[in-house]
Amino acid sequence: MTSAESSTPATISQLLATFALTTETGAIPKAVRDKARIHFLDALGIAIASSKFDFGASVLAAAREFGSSNQAHAIGSGVALPAASAALVNGTLAHGLDYDDTHIGAIYHASAPALAAALAAGEATNSNGADVLSAYIIALELGCRIAGAAPGEFHARGQHPTILCGVFAAAAASARLHSASTEALTNAFGLAGSQAGGILEIGQSWLKRLHPGWAAHSGLAADALGRAGFKGPSSVFEGQHGFYAAHLGHVPQGEHLPSLGLGQNWHTLGIALKPYPCCHFLHGAVDSALTLRDQIQLTDIARVDCLLSPALRNLVGAPQEEKIRPRTTYQALFSVQWAVAIALIKGRVDLAAFYDEPLDDPELLALAAKTYCLDDPLSDYPKHFPGEVRVTLKNGQVFTHREATSLGTPERPLALAAVEKKFLANASRALGTERARDVCDTVWQIDEMPHIGDLLALCKT
Repeated sequence: MTSAESSTPATISQLLATFALTTETGAIPKAVRDKARIHFLDALGIAIASSKFDFGASVLAAAREFGSSNQAHAIGSGVALPAASAALVNGTLAHGLDYDDTHIGAIYHASAPALAAALAAGEATNSNGADVLSAYIIALELGCRIAGAAPGEFHARGQHPTILCGVFAAAAASARLHSASTEALTNAFGLAGSQAGGILEIGQSWLKRLHPGWAAHSGLAADALGRAGFKGPSSVFEGQHGFYAAHLGHVPQGEHLPSLGLGQNWHTLGIALKPYPCCHFLHGAVDSALTLRDQIQLTDIARVDCLLSPALRNLVGAPQEEKIRPRTTYQALFSVQWAVAIALIKGRVDLAAFYDEPLDDPELLALAAKTYCLDDPLSDYPKHFPGEVRVTLKNGQVFTHREATSLGTPERPLALAAVEKKFLANASRALGTERARDVCDTVWQIDEMPHIGDLLALCKT
């Protein structure tokens, strides 16, 4: 490096790479590590459950066409694959049920790409559980920071920040576990920027399920290229043709810089768990509906109004006919009318309600048809995803409940018992109760695990 180069201020990617590779495990606050262990368990349980769904079989079949290797394994099936292919499968599984966590301010599904990359790279490097958990935390942190630099802006442009930003997170996890140099990871980030893309034109497709898997796959590829000496632009984030300029039309500044306060302010602490297997934008409304349920008789309902952030109307509230009569389960996951109807009628919003029970239930159809989505003038989206439900009875009486933020967010965290219950319900669908319990206990002790591959072996059906 020349003296001129050494005096040049570090770029964002150089700062992120240095943080990713030099932050010692002991420097990660206990609160962050404890939270990450919870989210690791949560995402793993979702991936295990997803392995038994049709989309899980499909992505596994495609990944097997890419070749075989004993580097890493697919969750659930236990199929041996090259690490990048295992990351593709496992990231898709972790997000496949739309039950995985979200950083609210960033509107970013943090765990799916991070977990997939950390597990695959961890197996490939024969890493222990403590190192894999640390790599997972670094990936969580960087993904949240990169996505959180532009709150709500990616969605407003029809782009999915989970795949756009997850590729950088995945590259960081892989690089850390492969003991890459800062220069190599900086190159990888530059290469990852050209692989970052993902539209939200979903329709009836499975596209969104693929996004974290492809981010993890691409991140591992970028890391491998970087370690092999393939050059990437160090100005990938702030450059005039870089990641933010291309996707947003501007580069975030000041407090929105993803490199600001690294190691001091942990964005990982802002990640929210999902108590319901549907779009996180609906959760405040579901919470409100469940609260109102015991105050009313279903037969007395004349109309239900759900107040939502105006920016979300076209995503989860319109068009009305599609939302009140979803043709696929995945459409139902993004319908506030449908989710609120399930909450009011069944008193539970779980996997069974969406996947095991009929979408054409006459009672659900009738109540969904009475349910409307209105703009919420009090919304502070994207800072929070508030939800308000107003139930008007046939006699004119109105019952209203509002949640400023949904259950599972940092302001209203899920109890540890609820996290375990969710994991066991998910994992037992594929593993049975006893094995699911074993996996749960193992994750709680992941810091003591000598080989992360032992955890993948436990997850094999």
